[in-house]
Amino acid sequence: MRLLSDPDLLYPLCLVVIALVIAGVLWRIRWLRARRLARRRAAGYQLIDCLKAYTSWIDWHRDEGVQQQTPQDSALPATLAQAVEIKDEHFPELTALMQQLLRTHHELMHYLREENALRMAKVAPLRAHYADPRYHNLRDRQDAALDSLFMRCRQLIGDSGQEWQRTRSDFSFSGDATGLSSQPPA
Repeated sequence: MRLLSDPDLLYPLCLVVIALVIAGVLWRIRWLRARRLARRRAAGYQLIDCLKAYTSWIDWHRDEGVQQQTPQDSALPATLAQAVEIKDEHFPELTALMQQLLRTHHELMHYLREENALRMAKVAPLRAHYADPRYHNLRDRQDAALDSLFMRCRQLIGDSGQEWQRTRSDFSFSGDATGLSSQPPA
């Protein structure tokens, strides 16, 4: 107990304790920040994967046609709905870009429903999508929205080494995409 009563030893001991407490608090803050960044990075890769799967969904609907649905019945595809949820939870700064993508999605679905109705009614000759300038305009706008989302998301998670371009027909995500991921190996 001599340590606590000796003023010459008490002052350095208090400084050591204060330094240890400050170091502990700083380490905890750093650890929490690293954990939050890792969670956000994982969410970013999940968002990118959802958007890639959405491009495959769009290509499938282009080739298969939209079934008889009314605009009220057609909800967002699961992958796009999941992308919106991830954006809402982790990336509120992507709201404007996601809204642009959702607008182009609704315009494209409207176009595909119109084309499907014309095919079913046999009113117009069957014209392939690749020959329709209106379809290409819609898909180009959609690709631009997707490219902007990919690029901005990668910037936000600190993974901007390579630019995303031309997302249309990313066939690596066609078919069974369960084992594919945009996240680099750990």
